[in-house]
Amino acid sequence: MGKIFSLDSPFVQFMNRVADIMWLNILFVICCIPVITVGASVTAMYYVTLKMVRNEESYITKSFFKSFKLNFKQATVIWLILLFAGGLLFFDYAIMTGRFGVSIENSTLASVMQVLLIVVLIFYIFTSTFVFPVLSKFYNSIKNTIKNAFIMSIRHFPVTLSCIAIGIVVALLIIYVPIMLMFSIFLLFSLAAYACSFLFVRVFDKYIPEQKDEDTENTEENSLEGPILSEETVNPEQSRP
Repeated sequence: MGKIFSLDSPFVQFMNRVADIMWLNILFVICCIPVITVGASVTAMYYVTLKMVRNEESYITKSFFKSFKLNFKQATVIWLILLFAGGLLFFDYAIMTGRFGVSIENSTLASVMQVLLIVVLIFYIFTSTFVFPVLSKFYNSIKNTIKNAFIMSIRHFPVTLSCIAIGIVVALLIIYVPIMLMFSIFLLFSLAAYACSFLFVRVFDKYIPEQKDEDTENTEENSLEGPILSEETVNPEQSRP
C-alpha cells in the first residue's frame, strides 16, 4: 500500500498530472472571461500542454502567464481576425438562407456560393485548429503564423481531423450533457488540448532541426525562444530548446 502512494509511483504521478491539467483548465477559463483574451489564453494553454507531453513543464502557472504575456499581442490580433472571418461566414450563410429577408433567386449562383462557402469554412476550421498551437511553438509574423498553420493543417490532414473530432466531442458533451458544463470549467478544455498536443508534438518535431548538445542547454529565461518559420516554407531556421 505504501508503494502506491510513494512519490514515484505511477498512481501518484497520474494524479499529479490530473491536478496539473485541472489547474491549467481553471487558468484558461479565468483568462478567457474578457473574451478578447481568448487567443492568448489558448496559446498559453497549448504552450503548457506541449511541454507536458514532453515532460518538460515545471511550474504550470508561471509557464502559462509567461506565454500569455509574450504572445498576447499576436494571439489577440489573430483571435480578432478569426472572429471577423467567422462573422463574415455566418453573415454569408444567413444571406443564402434568407434570414435577412434577402434571398438568391438564381439557383445556379446559390449552389456555387454554397460550395464556395463550404470550402472557405473548411479552410477556416483547419487553420483555426493549428494556428494557436503553431503560435505557441514558433516565433513568426502574424501573416506567416496563419499561413504556416494552414499549410500544416493540410499537410498533416489526419492530425487536423483528429483534433477537430476531439473539439466536436467536447462541444457535444457540453451542449447535451448538462453535468459536463461543470467539467468544462475544471477539466475538459485543457484535457482536449493535452490530447491534441500528443499529435501536435509529432508534427512540430518535423520542422525543428536537430541541434548539437551544447546548443540545447535550456534555462527558464530562454524557454520561450522558438523556431522561426521562413516566409516561403514551414521549415524552421531556429529551434526552441
